[in-house]
Amino acid sequence: MSVTQETLESSDLINWTIFQELLLMDEDEEGFALSLVETFVQQANDTFKEIEQLLGEQSAKTEDNLRKLSSLGHYLKGSAAALGLQKVQNECERIQNYGKMEVFDNDPLAAAARTPQDWFACCAEAYTQAGRYFIESKDLLSGFFQASL
Repeated sequence: MSVTQETLESSDLINWTIFQELLLMDEDEEGFALSLVETFVQQANDTFKEIEQLLGEQSAKTEDNLRKLSSLGHYLKGSAAALGLQKVQNECERIQNYGKMEVFDNDPLAAAARTPQDWFACCAEAYTQAGRYFIESKDLLSGFFQASL
């Protein structure tokens, strides 16, 4: 699928202003933006596996593991933000904050959360959304770069 600049500009997945800055770096070093995206995809895949493991362990729904989820969300949020992947960034921010057991948005699930298990449920919901937006963003960028990511 061929994706144009206009497609990226109109997408709510990508902040075009930030992404455009990366593309300008290609003028100095051809393929630089694609290499950053490829690195992010690998990082995201690895980080999502770690998050999935933490979420899947029924006996490990502890505050310590919530802190680990928070740290992983924070890490991936920063990487997504650097590329302008705003929807992935937003969901990773939710994981970061929910892992700290903090309500920072108007999410009703988070507002009702009281126990570590409740916060794990919040993180799981944000993780599901982050994964969905990651796949959509990756597909869009694959089409834009005409590369398999």
